Amino acid sequence: MSDFEIDFEWPVASKYEFRPATADEVSWFRSRGYDPRGSMHDPERALFPNITEADLPLYFGHVVPIGRATYRRPKRGAMELSVKALVECKETPFQKVAMTVVRALGTLNNEYDEILPEDRRSDQLCDWYEIAHRLRLMFGGKRFDDEGEYTWPDDPETRQVGELGVLLVPDKNKNPVLAIRPDSLYSALRFTAARMKATGTTSSVCSHCNSPFLSGGIRFRAKRGDARFCSSACRWKWHNETRRRAKLGE
Repeated sequence: MSDFEIDFEWPVASKYEFRPATADEVSWFRSRGYDPRGSMHDPERALFPNITEADLPLYFGHVVPIGRATYRRPKRGAMELSVKALVECKETPFQKVAMTVVRALGTLNNEYDEILPEDRRSDQLCDWYEIAHRLRLMFGGKRFDDEGEYTWPDDPETRQVGELGVLLVPDKNKNPVLAIRPDSLYSALRFTAARMKATGTTSSVCSHCNSPFLSGGIRFRAKRGDARFCSSACRWKWHNETRRRAKLGE
């Protein structure tokens, strides 16, 4: 048994909706430099260069909570599956991935007073893009900023992956128990990803579809840590394609 507990609760609404950004909202963000594809002055600064012009209303869209919210204590399995969903992004378009995670864990924003304007109560999809991107970097042992690229474990900049509160909480007999508390859902996801990586979960790129996937560790030990394919379907497709090319002499 672990010698500490995770003391974390987060509000989850009864329902969530995804609403694409309006043309005016897209124009507002782009006028202030929030273009994920970079700019004509600095195209190499693009975070997500594959996003097209038609995708921008989705990228700047809103995940909106509907109805009352209740505080829940997410289970470890739900947190790990959410990390896996964000890293692998098996579903497309990306808002399906984000909505799957939000329905299980809640939005990043925890302000739920219904008298607040919608933009105060909702997440933007671009925030979830950024989280998925940073989680992939963590599993890849990398970090980027304006100064350059850092690689784990040589660069200390890659070792700090989050911040946690340290508490003593009472157990059922009112004895003190050591607990750690993430200060946000993003911190909880980073902590979960770091614990997964530290217990053997690795990130690879599928040899067939070139998608990232997680394997090994406690939660995903059914797939070996040195697996080459994200799924049985990709493994069979790769072998069939290899045999086809061999027959054609390619």
